[in-house]
Amino acid sequence: MISLYELYKIKYAAPVPLSLCRINKRYLLDREGIGENGSALLFLMPYYKRASFGGNVSMYAAARDYHLFFKSLADDLIPRLCACIRETCGGTESGAKFAAYADHSPISEMYAAAIAGLGVLGENGLLINDEYSSFCFIGGIYSSIAHTKWRELVAEAKIPDRYELSHCKKCGACAAACPAACIGGDLSRCRSYITQKKRLDAGDADIIKDAGYVWGCDICQNVCPVTRCAEAAGTLESPIDFFGENTIPNLTAEILDDLVLSGEFEKRAFSWRGSDVIMRNLKIKEGRYDADT
Repeated sequence: MISLYELYKIKYAAPVPLSLCRINKRYLLDREGIGENGSALLFLMPYYKRASFGGNVSMYAAARDYHLFFKSLADDLIPRLCACIRETCGGTESGAKFAAYADHSPISEMYAAAIAGLGVLGENGLLINDEYSSFCFIGGIYSSIAHTKWRELVAEAKIPDRYELSHCKKCGACAAACPAACIGGDLSRCRSYITQKKRLDAGDADIIKDAGYVWGCDICQNVCPVTRCAEAAGTLESPIDFFGENTIPNLTAEILDDLVLSGEFEKRAFSWRGSDVIMRNLKIKEGRYDADT
């Protein structure tokens, strides 16, 4: 039996049949030889670190890119699963297929995690867990085995009584706090979205200048009552060391230049947009931006 918590500090995991999921990239399953009779073990990777709170980048981007953590986890976990299934199941199960995906996944991760009982869907579109609130990444190990088999392999694999979608209480705290008034509406006004745009529209520079962030936005997450309850209960902080290492909560032009020159920039969650986008945002905040240049 494998313990995700002992190995990787992963506390919440749940298996879900692929037949109940919203499959949007079937080719990812096909190339691994995993059919709809297979399953996925979804788990939460909490990333909240108090030391990264209040910076000018969204907390998920303060540490190195979580895909690096997930790849390391998957590279270690899948061989363990293969060995474990040979020992515990045998027979036809010994040739089971396994594949790992996070973010670029064959299914809608948010929906699947919600029906599997890992959290509820919030008004802000994020998955909300009682202990970690919405400060979680979702990862998954996909397999040709039935979802019930995960109980024999992983200690934390909890099968819900029913697979059904649950929503938050819709208290309105996130909607009231959102400076763009876009909760449940036009997400093109979201400050997180605007800070990531390569080409700004009229008025976008003013929005970035007034915002507290040069990348992303955590406002709707911070004001959520579940976040405040989790912080008061002492469960919000991530037990995963990775998210407390190499953190840069506040970016400056000098730090950004150093990241690029050292090659560290490519290890950051915001690297996919290129350094020019963040440098532009920093210039806007400092009043040095000229849209015509």
